[in-house]
Amino acid sequence: MKYKRQKESKASLLRKDIEAPVYKPEQADLRWTHFKDREPEDLFSHLTKPKGVFDFIKNMGQDNAFSRFMKGATFMIPTSRLLAQVIDLLNDVQMTDRDTKGDIYEYLLSKIASAGTNGQFRTPRHIIKMMVDMMEPLPQDIICDPSAGTCGFLVASAEYVQTKYEGRFGDTGFRKHFNERMFMGSEFDATMIRIGAMNMMMHGIENPNLADVDALSEANAGFTDVATLVLANPPFKGSLDHESVEKNILAKVNSKKQNCFSLD
Repeated sequence: MKYKRQKESKASLLRKDIEAPVYKPEQADLRWTHFKDREPEDLFSHLTKPKGVFDFIKNMGQDNAFSRFMKGATFMIPTSRLLAQVIDLLNDVQMTDRDTKGDIYEYLLSKIASAGTNGQFRTPRHIIKMMVDMMEPLPQDIICDPSAGTCGFLVASAEYVQTKYEGRFGDTGFRKHFNERMFMGSEFDATMIRIGAMNMMMHGIENPNLADVDALSEANAGFTDVATLVLANPPFKGSLDHESVEKNILAKVNSKKQNCFSLD
C-alpha cells in the first residue's frame, strides 16, 4: 500500500514513530508483501481465517463509510487455486499510484453488469465526465448524488477537483473538506453502496459521506439542506413504502411508484 509506505518513509526520515499506522507490529503478516508469495492453500487460509487478511480489510478504519458498509461483505473466491491466480495477476500490475488502482476498479465495475434489476443501470463513464465538466464543481461545493450506486458521479467530480484545483490540497482544511464533506451519496442497495464506498476510497476519498437510505424517504430529507450541487442519473423504475416517502415529494406526486435509485 503506497500510503503505508509513504508514512513509513516520512517517519524514517524524521526519526519519529509512524503517525496513525495502518498496521500494528503484530499485523505485519497481513501486508501484501508478506503474504502474496504463500502457497495456494496457505494463502487461502491466511486470507479467510478469523482476524486474517479479509477480516482486516473489512474493519479498516474506525467509523468511516468503508468499514460501515463492509460489515456484511463475504469472501467470494471459492478455491485456493483461483485465489492464487488472482494474486499473481495483481502482483504483475504496477500499482504505484491512485490512478492505476482506480482504473482497475472502474474496469471491474464495467464488467459487473450493463443492466441490472429494479432499474439499475451503470451510467457510461464518458457521459458522467461530460456532465461533471459542464457543471464545473468548485472547491467549496458539497456534491450530492441521491441515487449513488457505485458512486461514478462522485468519483468523476473528485477527479475533476483533483485536476483543476491541485494546488488546494496543500491546505489541511481543504483536504478535510474533500475527504469528509465534499461528496454525499445515498443508496439503499447494500451491495451497491459497499462497492461505491470502495470505489471512492480507491480514488483517494478517505471518508465520503454515504448513507444507506432511500433517496426519496424521510431518512434522506436532510441532504437537500446541505448539498450545493447535485449530479445524478435518475433511476428507471422502482417502488417504495408510501408512508416513508418524504413529505415534500408527496405534496407534488402522491404515489408509491417512485424513481428510487440508479447505478452509476
